[in-house]
Amino acid sequence: MLKILTLIGARPQFIKSAAISRAIRGVFSDRLEEVIVHSGQHYDANMSSVFFEELNLPSPNHHFKLSATGHSEQTAEIMLQLEKILDLENPKALLVYGDTNTTLAGALVASKNNLPLIHVEAGLRSFNKKMPEELNRILTDHCSSLLFCPSESSIENLKKEGIVHREGKCSSDAPGVYLCGDVMYDNSLYFSEKVKEGLADYLVQNNYILFTLHRPSNTDDPDRLKAIYVSLIEFAEKFEKRIVFPIHPRTKKAMMHVLTEGEWDSLRNHKFIYVTDPVSFHEMISLEKNCELIITDSGGVQKEAYFFQKPCLILRSETEWVEIIDQGVALLIDASFDDLSEKYQLLKSKKLIFPELFGDGKSAEFICDKIVKEIQ
Repeated sequence: MLKILTLIGARPQFIKSAAISRAIRGVFSDRLEEVIVHSGQHYDANMSSVFFEELNLPSPNHHFKLSATGHSEQTAEIMLQLEKILDLENPKALLVYGDTNTTLAGALVASKNNLPLIHVEAGLRSFNKKMPEELNRILTDHCSSLLFCPSESSIENLKKEGIVHREGKCSSDAPGVYLCGDVMYDNSLYFSEKVKEGLADYLVQNNYILFTLHRPSNTDDPDRLKAIYVSLIEFAEKFEKRIVFPIHPRTKKAMMHVLTEGEWDSLRNHKFIYVTDPVSFHEMISLEKNCELIITDSGGVQKEAYFFQKPCLILRSETEWVEIIDQGVALLIDASFDDLSEKYQLLKSKKLIFPELFGDGKSAEFICDKIVKEIQ
């Protein structure tokens, strides 16, 4: 049995890890042993424990309780606690997902301890180093021994940085680089067959827009956040379109700080905008499957929009998922009503095609097979 230690700590990582854990418990139960470590990066019950239950994830073997809140402090605290777990468990490799503080902490600890690092969702680039996630991605990829890329563009990004597949025993100097497809696509297919299709009474299939907002570049700039609020109100009133807005805890806090009491009340009580608490993964899948269009700044939601063949407006100046932009089914938008309105109408006027860009829904099994073969 090959023991691997899986480090997760944020909502997208819980979801991604569900596919790998499912494959380990099923097809690879006689070859792989998984030890799950929860870094504690997301501590809100709606953002953490409920996902373990809903995704049928095994309870973490180890769960950190973090006291730090800043990026550097949080990363350092995870590193200190993780090193103790490595001594205790003595795994053969460390598996990390995506681009969070948890990901970077795992990458650095594995590198310092000469432990093979496996990075799922490698090679993504937004080419904006002001984003904390971008630096996390780059550093993690350069520490990794096995890199699993969801798309052709992520393979090309790694090549430009000198990270190419090399035969033989994998290491950070001679990595194994594989195009595997997207584990999120695995999950979307798997869970979309299991979620209940029932929607709230006020929602009509294909007659509402799903809106999500959480990135610091949008929430931590008061002027930009106010502009987004104004744009959303004007858009809802012009098109008289129901907008469902599951609000992230940090976004809610920022809005309550930036908006006047009257503005906050007008958003919460608007006749076309439904502001709700964070929804579960199953509820989110249902909202995505049944909406007309998605407006988001989330990398994961962008992809899920594509999986469910929904047009998407991305509230950012760049995206790491360039494939969906190139395909013409998603557009970048600024925090202005004019841009939002124009590009919404543009997407609505086009005949959109969604070819298979992110694998066949069996990425997790491919990844597990390569881990078994590559890790000595």
